Amino acid sequence: MDLRKSSITADILNILSDCKIHTINEIADEVEVSRSTVKRHIQSLSFRYPIQTFCGGITRGGVYLDKCYVYQGQTLTNDELQIIGRALKLLQKSESNCDYQDLISSLIERYSLPDIKENRR
Repeated sequence: MDLRKSSITADILNILSDCKIHTINEIADEVEVSRSTVKRHIQSLSFRYPIQTFCGGITRGGVYLDKCYVYQGQTLTNDELQIIGRALKLLQKSESNCDYQDLISSLIERYSLPDIKENRR
């Protein structure tokens, strides 16, 4: 899944995490994508999360995350990801002989943003 898709998914989950009823139009406007993109993501998310949808025309239909489910996910901004990546790289350098080297490396891989220069090659 590319960065944009995961960002859309996270944004939709964040919107639904208040357990209120939202319309597809409202979500599409908030996330700045088309209605069909929101529908695809909600359909995909509904396999993993208890997302309920109901029809009712333009003004009465809606989407919500079941109140029994607590979404713990927090999304990070690009700046926060860069700070975490830099901190982990510093930790990796200072703890070069530690037992946590593999864990630090996997965290760096997970939370660091790709270098723009590397992607252009």
